[in-house]
Amino acid sequence: MKVQEPVAGGIAESLAGHDRGRLYLIVGAEGGRVLVADGAAHTAEKPKPKNRKHLRLLPLFHPEIAGRIAQGKDENSNIRAALKAAAQSK
Repeated sequence: MKVQEPVAGGIAESLAGHDRGRLYLIVGAEGGRVLVADGAAHTAEKPKPKNRKHLRLLPLFHPEIAGRIAQGKDENSNIRAALKAAAQSK
């Protein structure tokens, strides 16, 4: 299954930049950029803006985490756990 559009709660892999190969959880979109977090260096409170063409969207979703982030809850430990599980299944 190929994912076409970035959706909050989706998992994406960085294709360009110093973080190439790193997995991120999509937390939102801003203009032409996708806001991504990894729960450590880029927390849900301060996500990294990444150009859409520099991301490969994976068919893995965690909408429950994205919903709790939208409510303002601290989910960084859950983001790290979800990304660790995604890396093992990749």
